[in-house]
Amino acid sequence: MTGNHGSEPKKVIIGIDGVPVDLIRDLADRGRMPNVESLLSEGEMSAMRAAIPEISNVNWSSIVTGKNPGEHGIFGFTDLIKGTYTINFPDRRALKASPFWEDEERRYVILNVPAMYPAPEINGIFVSGFVSPQLGKAVSPDSTLNVLEKMDYQVDVDSEKAHKSKRLFLDQLFETLEKREKAYKHFWEEKWDVFMLVFTGSDRLEHFLFDAYIDEEHEYHERFVEYFEEVDRIIGDIVDRLGEDDELVMLSDHGMELIKENVNLNKVLEDEGILKTGNKPSERYRNIREGTKAFVLDPGRVYLNKKDKYPRGKVGKDEEEVFLDEIMDVFEELVCDGEKVIEEVHRKDEIYFGEEVERAPDLVLTPASGYNLKGSMRYEDVFEQNVFKGKHTLNDAFLYSKNSDLPEEPKVEDVRNLIDD
Repeated sequence: MTGNHGSEPKKVIIGIDGVPVDLIRDLADRGRMPNVESLLSEGEMSAMRAAIPEISNVNWSSIVTGKNPGEHGIFGFTDLIKGTYTINFPDRRALKASPFWEDEERRYVILNVPAMYPAPEINGIFVSGFVSPQLGKAVSPDSTLNVLEKMDYQVDVDSEKAHKSKRLFLDQLFETLEKREKAYKHFWEEKWDVFMLVFTGSDRLEHFLFDAYIDEEHEYHERFVEYFEEVDRIIGDIVDRLGEDDELVMLSDHGMELIKENVNLNKVLEDEGILKTGNKPSERYRNIREGTKAFVLDPGRVYLNKKDKYPRGKVGKDEEEVFLDEIMDVFEELVCDGEKVIEEVHRKDEIYFGEEVERAPDLVLTPASGYNLKGSMRYEDVFEQNVFKGKHTLNDAFLYSKNSDLPEEPKVEDVRNLIDD
């Protein structure tokens, strides 16, 4: 192992955001990820279950804390400011459980973990992943900023490019990966005990071009696979730097599959008379009107419009169970072309536990295969198509360990134990 690392065994965690276990096995089997193929012969890989909902900030929060959302308090990319219908975007400061890097007995390099902005002060180096509005606040210590600016470091690809040109989007995806590699190589030379690096371009690539992976005749199929070949090359470089006793853990935070239909859940509620809206959809949730029983936040989080919680709350304490039953029936009966849209409707106390459960959505919907659930307040129809081709999945993230035994049916909360061991 190169760099100033001492003689004690070290721990390296590699995250590849949004990659389903079948995809990584497929590319390894086809010889397109030869370094991963070699690792699979030396260690153990398993499918892993994501936290609900199966989105990045919820799951990376569970991965680094070892806690479920009812304990760490992150339930989605958006929340409503208490007592209002105004959206806010919880960041690392909303996390209610301690991530592994708060153990000051070890020294860390943490690069590009999503939803961890602004960067905390740690014993080591921290560079936040998406969403990071200002690079200056995404780094710790401050001296790290100068290093990253010199290499023109990029936190994330500009996804807007994919709406205009897939070619330009792909070009920037590879460019961002190149900067990530430069950063990892630079900070590898620091003194550390635990090194964590997350690739997030994989998630972006799959969202916009999962059809290119499925269809080998697709214009961008080879370019799609080439991205994973580059990730594999970097993984191989990392493995070459490891000592014999050093531990390697690789994982994704959720899986991915092809989208059949996007599903506007608030349109479903409005059609059923459960959600009442005004004529200003641009106001988003502030457009909710008197008489509303419930509304949905992305991706499938259902909140009762409670009297004691929201300005135009309708639902009293004694009515909650009746309305929950009504809403569950609506979503359980939702079909598209005769096919069931919702796989499962979860009550919050069935899937969450801990001190933050009171803040959790009242219901969380898990979609049937191919259905992409949306909580938008701007919609025309229940079902629609857009530029996105891939959607997150719950049961097919992956977890790999070279030296440690994996749990029989791993879930994202189990990763922390592999890091701490």
